[in-house]
Amino acid sequence: MDNASPAAGHAVPGMAPDAVRLIVLASDDRDAPGGDRPDVREVIDAATEIRDGLVRQGFTQAGLCLARDLGDIRRLLADDRPQVVFNLIESLKGREGWESAVAALLERSGVAFTGSPALVLRTCLDKGLCMQELHRAGVPVPRSEVRTPATAGRPFPFPAFVKPRRTDGSVGIDAGSVVRDPDALAARVRQLCDTFGGEALVQEYLPGKEINVAVFGDRELTALWPAEIDFTGFPQDVPPIVTYRAKWDEHSPEFTGTTSVRARLDPGLERRVLRIAMLAFRTLGVRDYGRVDLRLDAQGQPRVIEVNPNSDLAEGTGIARQAARQGISHPELVARVAGFALARAASRKEAP
Repeated sequence: MDNASPAAGHAVPGMAPDAVRLIVLASDDRDAPGGDRPDVREVIDAATEIRDGLVRQGFTQAGLCLARDLGDIRRLLADDRPQVVFNLIESLKGREGWESAVAALLERSGVAFTGSPALVLRTCLDKGLCMQELHRAGVPVPRSEVRTPATAGRPFPFPAFVKPRRTDGSVGIDAGSVVRDPDALAARVRQLCDTFGGEALVQEYLPGKEINVAVFGDRELTALWPAEIDFTGFPQDVPPIVTYRAKWDEHSPEFTGTTSVRARLDPGLERRVLRIAMLAFRTLGVRDYGRVDLRLDAQGQPRVIEVNPNSDLAEGTGIARQAARQGISHPELVARVAGFALARAASRKEAP
């Protein structure tokens, strides 16, 4: 992404930001199961930051809706009739599956909204399906198999990485996620299936660097400089992976022991990482913005481990830090994202 380009929200002909009825939509899951988790509470703070940033960037009519259920969202659409919805919904009532249902509701309403369509959100939440789609398209990924309690003990090369099939935000990832023998593999799969329901995803553990790439765009894609997770200060007894505590528990040694820095890659490898990230983004149909996570394998080759549409845009988190390194402030970043939906709203307005 060219860090000298203007904020996209200010570059849409025919629709000035200060004339747009824009609503930042986020979930309020504080009373739902797991509502005391930091990743749940952070959504509300992020939504407020994003609304305030949009106002500073000229979206003076930007409002905020914290929804507890689909009824709240239907009332918003009927009563406020927004032209653009900045969609931050990741769950409703503590269930991630509602993320795609909200996008489907917005699609049916005809309102322009930020981020990926419902089908893309459903695909990417299903980590097993996501890996299959990427592999089929020629995107390099680790060996991956979906497991149930009945298949927990099937052979798999070690070390292996085990995570829930359908969670996000590193939920279910901790020091025990990397297993090194059949008994540990079977026990971990059964534990995750019992705790989170559904199935587990077993993947080849990749020992190299962990790289994040923020990708933006609808028809034309751009990317920020790749970031690398620096595990130098990580606890010795925890494998170098981004656990839930490393992402959310500010008082844990896993959180304090990880930092995001500009990736230290030779130019050829950096170009390959960027190409793969944008191929993964396009293959899955991700729209507007997202984060592609990769790790280097034992031969130093990049492979995609996860694709995150509608990834966290809160100030101080991954994409925002990457943007700041290139001189893009948080208000400018969220205005760029709003600009993609604004352009779609403008094109619909101009259509005969």
